Formats: sequence, C-alpha cells, structure tokens
Amino acid sequence: MKKLFLLALLPYLAFASDFEQGFLESQNGEFFIQTSKERLKILTNPTIQKSLPSLEKPSFVVQSNGKPYAYEFKGQRNADTFQLDQVPTNIPGPVELRGVLRFTDGKYFIGDQEAKFGYTKVLNGYHFDQISKKYYHDKELWVEGDYDENGIFIMQSLTPAELFSASQADFQDNAKKFILEEMNKNENSQHNYPTPFRKILFEKEEVKPGDHALIVTMSGRQGDSFGSVNGHFVAGLASVREDLSLRGEVSNAYVTNGKDILSGNTGLSNYFSNLVQGQNIYRPTYTMIIYGIDGEKLQQFRDALEASHIQFRTKNLDITAEFNCTTETVKALTNAGIKGKYVQAGNFVAGIFSSPLTLLGETPETIHYALSNDPARYQPRPAFNSFVKASLDKGFRRKHGVKRVDYVFYPQIPSLRPVGGTALNSIWSVNKYKKLYEQYEENKDSKLSTEDLRIKLDEILTNAEF
Repeated sequence: MKKLFLLALLPYLAFASDFEQGFLESQNGEFFIQTSKERLKILTNPTIQKSLPSLEKPSFVVQSNGKPYAYEFKGQRNADTFQLDQVPTNIPGPVELRGVLRFTDGKYFIGDQEAKFGYTKVLNGYHFDQISKKYYHDKELWVEGDYDENGIFIMQSLTPAELFSASQADFQDNAKKFILEEMNKNENSQHNYPTPFRKILFEKEEVKPGDHALIVTMSGRQGDSFGSVNGHFVAGLASVREDLSLRGEVSNAYVTNGKDILSGNTGLSNYFSNLVQGQNIYRPTYTMIIYGIDGEKLQQFRDALEASHIQFRTKNLDITAEFNCTTETVKALTNAGIKGKYVQAGNFVAGIFSSPLTLLGETPETIHYALSNDPARYQPRPAFNSFVKASLDKGFRRKHGVKRVDYVFYPQIPSLRPVGGTALNSIWSVNKYKKLYEQYEENKDSKLSTEDLRIKLDEILTNAEF
C-alpha cells in the first residue's frame, strides 16, 4: 500500500491514457506488452510488426544486467489488447519520477521515496562512480527506472529537471558565433561551462502545451577513446506537456557497441543520462530544440529512419562514410522536408573526377564519397552546425512555422573518466588524428601505470586542435 500511496502523491508521473510502459514479449508469433499489472496483446500494422522481433531480441546488443529493454508503447488499449500506433520507444524503466535527490543516513531519497542507483558498467576502465553519484546530490531531477521487490525505486537515468523543458531561460546574444565558435573550444566544453545550461536563441511566440519540437543533438568526442573523435549525431521529436516539460525521444542510429545502446527510438532521459547508455556519461552533448515544427513531418522523419534501425539491430555493421548515424538521420530528415544548410557548389564536379576511386577499394571509395558530398550529410559536427545555421535562418523558420529555438549544453557527468570535448570538424583532419592515435598506442605498450597512461591520453586529447 505504501508504494501505491506514493505514486498517487507524485504530480509529475508521466502516464497518459494513450501510453503504456513495460516490456516486449512474444509467444507463438504474437507480441505482448508486459506491464507490472497485466499482459496486453499487441495489434498493429505490418510495417510496425516488422520492427518488433529485433526490439524484443536484438541480434548483437543486450543490457549487461541481463534484463530486457523497457519500452513506452503509444496507441489505444481495448480490454486485454493494445492497438500499437508506432514503433515502441526504448526507456530506462517503466516509471518516471521528479524531485530533489537527497542523501541521508547512507540512503538516497526522492521526496519520501527511498531510491538506489541502478546498474552501471565498466567501459575502458571507467564507470559511473561515487564522483558521479555525488554530482546529483540536492539537485531537482527527472529520474526514470522501476521499483524493486522491496518498493525501493531503482534509478537508471537521472537528468536535470529543467534542461529539456519549454520553461523560460535566458536569451543568448550573438547565438551563431556563440554555438559555432565559442562552444566548440575545448576550454569551454570542458572547463568554462561545468554545469548544464539552456538558452533561448530565438523567440517569436510563446510555446504552449501540445506544441511539437524537432530535437537535433551532437555528442562530442570521448576523453577515453580515440574511436569517438567524430562524435555522434541524431535527431528526434518532442511534444510539450502541461507542466512544460518535454515528452520526447531521439531516433538513435547506433552500431553494435559495448554501451548496451539499442539502435532505435529512445527517450530523452535514456539517451542523455542512462547510467550505462547515456551519452553524457562519456562526453558532452550539444543540442538544438526547434519548437513549432509540424508534428506530421516529425512522425514522417521517425518512420523513415526505421528501416536503418532494423539493419543496425540485426547486422554487425561497421561505420562507413556512406552508412552511419549522420547519413541515415540526414536522409530521414530530408525525406520529411526538413533540411539543414548544405553547400552544393563543387561537389558534383569533384564527384565526377573522383569517381574512378570507387574501383580501388574501401578507402579510396570513402574519399570519393567525401569529395562528392557536403560533410554536413555524413559527419556529426558539420551536420549539427548545418541545423544551427538553418534554425537561425529566417527562411527556414518561416517555412516550418518555428516559434522558438533553444540551445542546450550538457557537460560530461563528472567521474574519474577523462573529460571529452568537441568532435572533429573535418574528415581531412584524420591524418593529424592518426598521429595522435599512434602516439597513444605507443604509450599503451610501455610500462606506464594505468594512471600515468590516463593522464597521457588526457593531455593528448585536451591539447589537440579539433
């Protein structure tokens, strides 16, 4: 009874009549939603049905705690069936709470609800540690997870409450220079802006509950891995709730990985702040929220990317210039009529002259692709910058009925892990990056201690010009 009473007292619990939270199960070729209370048979169309097998049992990625992925299901229920209207969204757990996280007498509490941190994972020698946990003390948070058998809430994702919200924030002068120049400097991404912040860059009219928004976000490079030097780019959609928080998700195209990240639609808190999957556990993120975009266009974008997600979930793919997080996201946005600022001049001619390279192997073919296309179509940082420029352009705002544009910076969550920074801006900088990589590899084979090696890697990345 105590658990049910606490639920009744929580005003920010994110349940609605057209959403169910739970787990995806199958039996005899049919799929079901398993909630904490009941089991609902899924009814849906063939297109959505095609995605369900790889969501229930992905081929190469699983959660390291051995538990199934949790999902949010949108549709309409009728007795013991559920008419599923779209491909499910991956979430950290079936319950969302909001409140201040307190640490008292060796225990964590959100309000009066006792809580514990969920599972974490060691990656590259680091994990979500005590430094990370202390960072969240006494902060107003948006927390997602589930209850254990003792009624204790297991926190699997924690995000600052007002970060992804339509509530008011300060206006930032000279927005384009601020984002494209200042925030891409290592000292700003790593040191001068140690706390998350959100700024309004443009505002034509007030954002109201029910409004839709496009989310475009770039993750920087990690401080513990050269393989992340290009960063990561995704887009998503959100709607404004009555309390002005965002019910949102990103369509996260992701290859097989060690972070338990499942390619597909994933909730905002899951994407940014999951204790294992969250981008900000490993690196800083830079995000644009563009309010006023037509909801049907956003849904069209979401649907257009699903075929790529199925490939990412069922094939052990390598990232290439032609097929990666950026190419697939940009194609799906273009399919919905949402375009960044692209440079076309010269690419056509360069493509013709470099076409023989496609006959010489994978690396020359990649060079041909890079010469033939604007980097904003295949590389994370140029792609993000193209939408920064578009969202601050009057023509783009007029075409899409943009009401407001926000910029969100979320730094890497503190831990013993080396601090990451901005992503590589040009594929042609790879030679400089390769020399840094070789320098690091030489040190790995030396007799340096783990701590000395970490310091060396941190020095190389921090002093690099990206």
